Amino acid sequence: MRRDRRATSTALGYVLSLGIAAVLVSGLLVAGGGLMEDQRDQSARIELQVIGQTVADDLASAGRLSDCDSCDVRLRIDVPSRVAGESYLIDVVEVDGTAPSYRYRLALTTGRSNVAINVTVRTSVPVVETSVTGGTMIAEYDPAAGTLEVRND
Repeated sequence: MRRDRRATSTALGYVLSLGIAAVLVSGLLVAGGGLMEDQRDQSARIELQVIGQTVADDLASAGRLSDCDSCDVRLRIDVPSRVAGESYLIDVVEVDGTAPSYRYRLALTTGRSNVAINVTVRTSVPVVETSVTGGTMIAEYDPAAGTLEVRND
């Protein structure tokens, strides 16, 4: 009986096959998970860039429309509330506050994955520095202060 090793080789081959398959599948999952994460970040970056350009264009338009003392401008800006399944924040930060062309940076950042992009906007009136979440926003001109303010709807 000691010379009969047939059952051992079959069981050993089966266990080795399962072990190799488990290692290969786990390696594919790890590599594929990283690829999916990179694709999600790339998608979020592209979406944020498009949203940033949309908000910048609308802010510049609101600035041109409100370039008078008696103007009543209230512009609705509709952008998606989520990018790549995440919420995001838009920070309006002053870069150059000297007339006649005011320059601001729109910093768009996702919540969970921290993907961030910056878009520059030039306006003919000052804009109040603020933070808003994605979704429907209002750009409103305050004639008393002579500033444009962005806020969530």
